[in-house]
Amino acid sequence: MSVFTRPKKVRKGQRKRWHYEFCVRGERYRGALPEARTKWHAEQAETLIRQQVYEGKFGGLVNAPRLKNFIDETNLPWAKGNKRSCRDDVWRSGVLIEYFGTQRMDEISPFQIERFKQERRAGLTWRGTLRTPASVNRELEVLSRIFSIAIDNGMNIQNPCRKVKLLRMDNQRNRYLSEDEETRLMAILVGRRAHLRSIVILALHTGMRRGEILSLRWNQIDFARGLILVQRTKSGRDRMIPMNSIIRETLAAIRGQATDDQVFPINDVKRSFVYACGKAKIADFHFHDLRHTAATRLADRGADAFQIAAILGHATIQMSARYTHATDHGLRRAMESLTANGLELRETSPTISPQFGVGQLPANVQTLESRRLAS
Repeated sequence: MSVFTRPKKVRKGQRKRWHYEFCVRGERYRGALPEARTKWHAEQAETLIRQQVYEGKFGGLVNAPRLKNFIDETNLPWAKGNKRSCRDDVWRSGVLIEYFGTQRMDEISPFQIERFKQERRAGLTWRGTLRTPASVNRELEVLSRIFSIAIDNGMNIQNPCRKVKLLRMDNQRNRYLSEDEETRLMAILVGRRAHLRSIVILALHTGMRRGEILSLRWNQIDFARGLILVQRTKSGRDRMIPMNSIIRETLAAIRGQATDDQVFPINDVKRSFVYACGKAKIADFHFHDLRHTAATRLADRGADAFQIAAILGHATIQMSARYTHATDHGLRRAMESLTANGLELRETSPTISPQFGVGQLPANVQTLESRRLAS
């Protein structure tokens, strides 16, 4: 126990007083224990104070740890045990530690977080490009979650992130693969890039994410029932996708040559896909846009939002509505439907000849009007 008495030499009429001194997460705590009469009393009081320090209640003040210590000791272990995207949390936490790490959690104010937001938004990425609002918002969300975990663990602090607004985002992509671009891309995916062809076909005809495709195993494919069981999804919920004839033929061809339990025994296709798009002269196209293309084509062929949500695994119908924006063909078909309705109305509506004056209508119109009044 870190208790001791002062002064060492006691004058006449003076008594020794017990004191405590200890460190928690690099912070030193020390003071007097005037109520203690014996060493046992002092040790009991010191234990109580130490416990209050750990709980952030000592002295009625917040004794919070430094942000770096809490991230390393509590937040990152929690993220690795509960989040699939824990790797993103690791490097985003590094950004937060670099900016706030030396501060105690109770010292971080909304003003400092606002300044962090503005500086990150104005900064450049390692590629030399301007950082997007979405990237900054993800870092702010990680910081807010860190404070929430601290509060859930009983730490008596506030979450300053609640007073800081996220950056406004307008990053919804409406890019999808046209039929001409698909033809050019498939012409490139031959030879040593033939393995990428099957992955692209699966993405176009199922709307599966890249990670879902690359983690697909043969025990998830039911040829008898024509179904694909998608596991390890972003939402954490499994889903079933029916196979069409193209998917069945593609997977059957791969199955005949498979030597591994994994359907596509490769780590990633991002770099090779970007290279293939460059060779096919397809600009501004990402692998995730294949999923967008699948949803757009489903909507253009009459699938409703509920069907698209079931196939793509969206948690809400609103997410499917984003993917079901009208394509050029859908817009033209909708506009032509208005033209057809107008033409039908013109063909069925009676015409009034200029030869009739006011109050003089053709016999058939008068008959229709009289029937309407009679009814």
